[in-house]
Amino acid sequence: MDNYVDEVVAPHNPASESPLKDWRLKYQAGTLQKKDFVEFFQKESRKYFEYQNEPNGTDSTRNSWSNLYGELRKVLREKEEVRHKKNICEGSLKCMFKESGAKEGIIDVLLEFILGDNPNTVLDKLSSEGATQSVCGKVFKMGEPTYSCRECGMDSTCVLCVSCFKQSAHRYHKYKMCTSAGGGCCDCGDEEAWKKNPYCEQHLRGKENNTKSAIITDAINERCEIAFAAILSFCVNYLEIESKASLECLDGEGAGDDHFCTVLYNDESHTFDQVIQTLTKIAKCPTKDAGEIVASIDREGRAVVKCDGFSECNLLKEAIEKQSVPPNVPMAPARANQSLRVSVLHVRAVACQQFALQLLTWFQEFLVRHSTFRQIFARVIMDKKAPYCIRHILEYDVKLWKSARTCWHRLLISGMLMEYDNKMALAQEFSKNYATIVQDFISDDHDHSFSIVSLSVQLFTVPSISHYLIAREGIFHKLLHTFYHRSIEEFVQNKTLQFSKHVSTASYFKRASYILYDLRYILSFKPDVWTDELREGFIEGCKALLRVLNAMQGMESITRQTGQHMDYEPEWECAFNLHIKLASAITLILDWCATDRQVLIKLYQMVMRYLCSNGFIVGDIKTEEKTVAGHIAKCLMYDVSSSPVSIHLPLSRFFAGVYLHLGSYDLNFDSLTFAKRTPEELMEPILCTQTMIAQVHAGMWRRNGYSLLHQLYFYRNVRCRTEMLDRDIVGMQIGASLIESNQYLIHLLNKFRLIDWIQPDYEENASVSASDDDFIRQLSMIDEFLELLIVIIGERYMPGVAHVTEDDRTKKEIIELLCIKAYSHSELNRSLPDSNNDTVLEDVIDSVAVFQKPQKYDAKGVYKLKEELYDEYNMYFYHYTKEEKSKSEETQRARRKAKNELVCCPPPKLPKLTDSFITIANLLQCDVMMHLINTILERAIDLKTKGFQENHLQKVLHLIGYGLQEEESGHYPFLSFYERSQKYRLLQKLEELSHSGRVEAHRDFILWIIRKFKELQSKQASYQAERMQSDDMEVPNQTNDADANVPLTTAEQEKLEKEERARLAADRRAKILAQMQNAQKNFMKSHAEMFANANDVATASTDSLVVSGGGGGGGSGGGGLSMEWQDDSALEGAVAYNSVACLGVERRLQQPEEEKFSCILCFEEAIVSKDGPTLVYLAFVQQSKVLKSERNYPTSLHTSSCGHVMHVNCWQEYYNNEETKESRRPRRSLLISSSANTEFQCPYCRCMSNTVLPLTVPLSKYSIPNVIHAGDEMFPIDLWIETMRAFGDKLQSLVDAEDTDMWYYNLPYWLATVKEAHILTDPKLFEIMSQPIKRPEIPESWSYFVQHYVKTLSKNDEEGLLSMWHSCTYTIQSLEVYLRAVGKPLKDEMSIRHKSCLSGLIRACCLSSANLSQTDIKNLIKPVNDLLNMVLKQQGNSVLEWDCFGEMLLALWMVPNILFAYDHRTTAIVVNGSLMDFYTLQIFFLANVVKAVVLFEKPVDGLMDVDEECIELSQKAKENVTAFFNKYNVETRQKAQQRQKAESKTIAESMPEENNDEGMIEVDGSQAECSLQTLNALLDYIKTEMREFLRCCCLFFHFVTDVEFPDFLADNGSDTYDNMCKYLGLSTQLESYFDTESPFATILEMFASHPDITNLEVVTTKTKRNNQPLRIVPCTRAIPQLVSLPEDYSDLINSISEFSCPNNEREEMKTPTMCLICGEILCGQSYCCQPELHERPVGACTYHAYYCAAEVGLFLRIRDCQIVYLGKNKGCFVQPPYLDQYGETDMGLRRGNPLRLCTARYSKIHLTWLGHGLHEEIARANEHASTAGTQWHHM
Repeated sequence: MDNYVDEVVAPHNPASESPLKDWRLKYQAGTLQKKDFVEFFQKESRKYFEYQNEPNGTDSTRNSWSNLYGELRKVLREKEEVRHKKNICEGSLKCMFKESGAKEGIIDVLLEFILGDNPNTVLDKLSSEGATQSVCGKVFKMGEPTYSCRECGMDSTCVLCVSCFKQSAHRYHKYKMCTSAGGGCCDCGDEEAWKKNPYCEQHLRGKENNTKSAIITDAINERCEIAFAAILSFCVNYLEIESKASLECLDGEGAGDDHFCTVLYNDESHTFDQVIQTLTKIAKCPTKDAGEIVASIDREGRAVVKCDGFSECNLLKEAIEKQSVPPNVPMAPARANQSLRVSVLHVRAVACQQFALQLLTWFQEFLVRHSTFRQIFARVIMDKKAPYCIRHILEYDVKLWKSARTCWHRLLISGMLMEYDNKMALAQEFSKNYATIVQDFISDDHDHSFSIVSLSVQLFTVPSISHYLIAREGIFHKLLHTFYHRSIEEFVQNKTLQFSKHVSTASYFKRASYILYDLRYILSFKPDVWTDELREGFIEGCKALLRVLNAMQGMESITRQTGQHMDYEPEWECAFNLHIKLASAITLILDWCATDRQVLIKLYQMVMRYLCSNGFIVGDIKTEEKTVAGHIAKCLMYDVSSSPVSIHLPLSRFFAGVYLHLGSYDLNFDSLTFAKRTPEELMEPILCTQTMIAQVHAGMWRRNGYSLLHQLYFYRNVRCRTEMLDRDIVGMQIGASLIESNQYLIHLLNKFRLIDWIQPDYEENASVSASDDDFIRQLSMIDEFLELLIVIIGERYMPGVAHVTEDDRTKKEIIELLCIKAYSHSELNRSLPDSNNDTVLEDVIDSVAVFQKPQKYDAKGVYKLKEELYDEYNMYFYHYTKEEKSKSEETQRARRKAKNELVCCPPPKLPKLTDSFITIANLLQCDVMMHLINTILERAIDLKTKGFQENHLQKVLHLIGYGLQEEESGHYPFLSFYERSQKYRLLQKLEELSHSGRVEAHRDFILWIIRKFKELQSKQASYQAERMQSDDMEVPNQTNDADANVPLTTAEQEKLEKEERARLAADRRAKILAQMQNAQKNFMKSHAEMFANANDVATASTDSLVVSGGGGGGGSGGGGLSMEWQDDSALEGAVAYNSVACLGVERRLQQPEEEKFSCILCFEEAIVSKDGPTLVYLAFVQQSKVLKSERNYPTSLHTSSCGHVMHVNCWQEYYNNEETKESRRPRRSLLISSSANTEFQCPYCRCMSNTVLPLTVPLSKYSIPNVIHAGDEMFPIDLWIETMRAFGDKLQSLVDAEDTDMWYYNLPYWLATVKEAHILTDPKLFEIMSQPIKRPEIPESWSYFVQHYVKTLSKNDEEGLLSMWHSCTYTIQSLEVYLRAVGKPLKDEMSIRHKSCLSGLIRACCLSSANLSQTDIKNLIKPVNDLLNMVLKQQGNSVLEWDCFGEMLLALWMVPNILFAYDHRTTAIVVNGSLMDFYTLQIFFLANVVKAVVLFEKPVDGLMDVDEECIELSQKAKENVTAFFNKYNVETRQKAQQRQKAESKTIAESMPEENNDEGMIEVDGSQAECSLQTLNALLDYIKTEMREFLRCCCLFFHFVTDVEFPDFLADNGSDTYDNMCKYLGLSTQLESYFDTESPFATILEMFASHPDITNLEVVTTKTKRNNQPLRIVPCTRAIPQLVSLPEDYSDLINSISEFSCPNNEREEMKTPTMCLICGEILCGQSYCCQPELHERPVGACTYHAYYCAAEVGLFLRIRDCQIVYLGKNKGCFVQPPYLDQYGETDMGLRRGNPLRLCTARYSKIHLTWLGHGLHEEIARANEHASTAGTQWHHM
């Protein structure tokens, strides 16, 4: 039910004093009972429950129950019959509970009774007394940050709140940061939760305080006990009212009244949309109201959807229940299959329930104040006879709704968990009722965090409590017994588990799995001291575990399909899910049993008994004798290829885990004598599984479908392999240690069906061809068999198998991983199995690897293996997949080759075996092994043999290497591999193989083996020589002779071949060169005469060049050579060509080259010309607010392009095809044909586009600008201004007098305008200046696509061209800001995107201005008139409010063609850098200068040195600048005004009031002196402020005139005022513009004399003369920045920990999201905060992005540490700018490492936003995303 935020405090009620007096009197008399309080709570709570009646759309509110009750009852009865005929929702009531009034009227009265007349004083004294508790106990809200110390925490569940963490020593340790799911509490002060530093500074002081308080007297204790019992009784009584319960709990007053509420409850089986649909359909709620109700249901657990009479409410209840809503999950609870949960409650019951929730919340806060209160609470709630006892609360939790459950949970945490005795008492009750609680939870459908079962983590993770519960309460057995009966018993068939399909997705199975999490909590800490009770409890739990494992042994068994493929994929996920959840508990149990001999023996015996009783595979199995190499073994004949086999052998694997610990207590297999399986039988199930895996790899199980492949994948996966693959290998090693070595190998050969293959006569008897499928499979089986042998012998990094530790095992794992590639920290963490130790990686990583920090901002830091550890690389490491094995081998071979070592992967040295497993080493030298090695070597030598592959040889070489390494180590005295090998002549055969071309790839490996043999041979020889006392020189001689016969290594062989090839190539080149020289000599001899003439001509030409070059000719380079192809006309414009200016006098005239492009669709070349085919760019137009809009538009339009060119016809065909294709896929949103701005992608680069822009030829092709030289007669600028004023007057008269339809027909003629302006200059000069041309003939296709682009910008035809020009202006300004942000100089090469976009857009704007239609002219007359009035007549805004660059472009595009519009059908003006364009530039340049002067603020004295340039100014220039500055600068005028006011104050007071002028005092500061320091600062300030304007002008006129930027603009920081003025043709002498004799001074005065400037007193007021706000546009805008983020991510997440939902202050934000543009915190992706946008409910972020960022926003989801790019109905997640110490992001805070802000990454995000790239990033991220995407509009 909604709790309204705007609570009204009820007025003081004198009647409230009466119950307080009664309570005190009864208390003194000893007759006070809890029912006195309960009756008071019931009666008073009704007063604060209010209704809002909305019959027929009206809204009337009643402020109290008494006023509302009688009137409402009468109205309802009068309309009872009418309502039955109408819709059930008419006349519905909304209700709310006034919590502030209830606190004052009820809770404060109760508090006053408990603590006396001044309860607040008592509470303050308790605080001042130092009654700080030693345990924090803060209850976490959802999403609140938590911190766990990885060094000191007992496990990962031990966490601290923000306050305790900041005051603890753990902040300097390795800590982990996460967000709470809600319901947990801070463990600060719990000594059992921490290895050290259990207290923060605050709670350490609390530990020293006395737990008893003098303030809390015995009387207070007695009153507390009575009040606490009443509170609990009231809350239990009223929160358990159900829909069909009687109203006996309510008093008799009004019991027959018919006022009820229809309450809809939450469940986790139906989605928001399903419930909203039900409410809108059945309850007829508007969609918005339904959304609010559903949000309230999700937040509170229930909501009142109707308040009315019982019949109306019941009708609505029945209607909702009849509406069957399909559940959202398969195999959902029965309730979900039926309907939503609805009940009808009396309104008074709802009022009492709401107050009960408030009372519980207050009660929880009250208990935290002192331990005495908590002791009383514990004593009261532990009363087993009371109806509110703890058992009742635990069992009834499942029947409550969310908010009620949460209140009880928080009360129990605060009241029972802060003291150890209370916690122990709660744990005992919890354990006793665990089975009932869990069964209720499984039947429930609420999340685990809202169930009382979630308290288990608070109780079971305390070591002493968990040990007590195992010993006294049998919790270990109870957990597994409950799990067995509730989740798997029904699936046991023939004593084996067989899950049905979809069980893994069944909710009850998932919920039952939480029991296994509790089991892990219970077993987290091994006991230091065992007691008999603990042993007994643990053994009982192990019995229950073995019962589960026994049922799992052989589950989901499979049989090889031989005839046809499987009809359907069998169920397999459930078994693996069960294993994953049990695996960690099994590991913990094995760790427990390893600490006590008695427990270990009993557990071993129990496991053996279960193995004897379990008949999977070994039940009734036959035996058969097999002979190999003269050895006989009785083999178990179980055919894996035709009989059932299972991946799941938990019982056998558990036995392997137990067996590993026997050696630590000097126990062995034979010492424990009782009924037992033989080693062969123990090993058989595991061996069958290994054989099945080998057969799968050999391709024998292909018909069994993908389910088997998935099982094998998870079998080796890091999440499962610890208790699967690793235990299987241990089981095989146990068999190798218990079975005689020869017999063991025969067992393996028999199971792999290789007995016949290993016989000497195999090749003779083999009758199959090398291409036979069975034969090929057998070769694969040989390969798998050899690899299994390598693994059994070599994988010893398991404590108990070899003398290694867990750290050694982790090191080995890391070494093998880093041999594949360099891993990042997170990749290493994911690749290592889960461990109870959070720092397992950090503890060992520094000893094996070196961390390399990332070199680039978008790279990760990686670990690289230390060089000396590469020798420990094992190619056949059993955790490698095939891909990893191949990649690691390739990497290591390349590394060894680079170091000029043998290019092979030799086996590593192995750790020493323990005594229990020492016989494994004997496998290497037994007869069967030697026979096996010899057989493969002989078949490798024999080129005719069929049963051989190179892989066989490589693996046998690996085994030989193991044998040599083991003998060299000297660990095993019985091992004599070298001696045994001599019997089979292995060395001679290896030497023979080293010369064989058949095994070329393994030659280096063979050479390595030979060297090892030689080393052992020399040791053996020297040892024998010492014993026989023979000659010492004979052995070395023999060794040298043998070494002489060793063949070359692969590297040496390649080197020799390379040298030989180089020698042959050099000989061939020398031979060819000699032939060419000989031919040249013969040719010159035969043509000697011709060569003589050629030499004479060459000498003469050289002399002439020397003469002409030395004559001091001109030219900039000093070499005045004139080529023959140069004509005289090319040298006429030398000055213009050598100039760097693109405008003005002596401007550079540069004819651009022809532009050639290739169509990206048809690949044909095309030239951009006036008459050629039209080409188009793809363009993307988007609304933007990146730069603040300086016009009266809410957003600006930005245009971008990828620059790829297409023919018009090619693009149209591509677009039509894409449109057709997308229409067939309606789910895809990349192209929506119904949208006006259809989005599509570039076919070449997949760049997002929504329109096209035609390519335009260079503007000089239409109108070649005139080059005006110094001294030429020209139309002066002052006369041009007068002409424009006259033209403006005519336009003004036209606008004022004529109808708009007649404007076009009465346009003024330009020549008449010039004459009427009384201009004495020749009008032809005006025509030369403006340079009109014949109206250009523009292709229709070009015009069509320009109009297409214009329609994309604006749907309003009147604003079409203006929108295009505004977009061009904004695009240029945006690009200038972007280039300024990245620090690119102007001459730096632009990207094709920027260059193509500006070139196409600027040229299109300029050409379209010369192609105006009659409608365009009519639409532009008014804007041109307003522009001329504003610029030349000072009517309108002053220069302070101008965007000078934007106004300049509009003047260039609009004014000239409107001026010549009289004959526009024949005449037009193209912007080409003419003199009139230059005058326009000067006008707005001077306007910007005026703005800078007016806004300049003087620097503080002494902060700036005197500039030499300012000293060199002439006296006249100083006077001119000083006069203008003092006259118009606001700050100077303000100070002068203040002086004049001070001087005239006395005179003003003496004058009569009627003569006192209240107007503004005239300020004349033109004669005031201006210091050199001020002048210097002023001129520098003007130059600095002109930077943006000049940069934008340079970009614009560069693409207008095609004049290249000069070289002095190529360096960073080269865009100075002087350099840019040189390029634009402006004067670099800024002071010259202030010369009073020049027309520029007049222009400056014209701009500066605007009334808004002259009347402006103080800049900060920003008001104009008409009291309108003065919107000052800065000359140079600052680069827009994103919000500043804190350096430490914990500071950011802590800052929002207290943020609450805007629509519900009691509820914290679930997904707080920060807008990175403005910094506002929003409640993202929540139904509670959904405003309407365009009549559609949208998420808070979508709504905010529309107004803040023009529909595309940039957000940071703080608790998830995710960046969100959010557009209109689209978006994507991006990696955040926060990195951990390893250079990695942590989206979702999964790893929890401390995060720091990476400025480079944040800068990249900033540049993406600044460059308008968010839309493209979203498109690229979603290009390959699934069609069922995120509902981004709800974000």
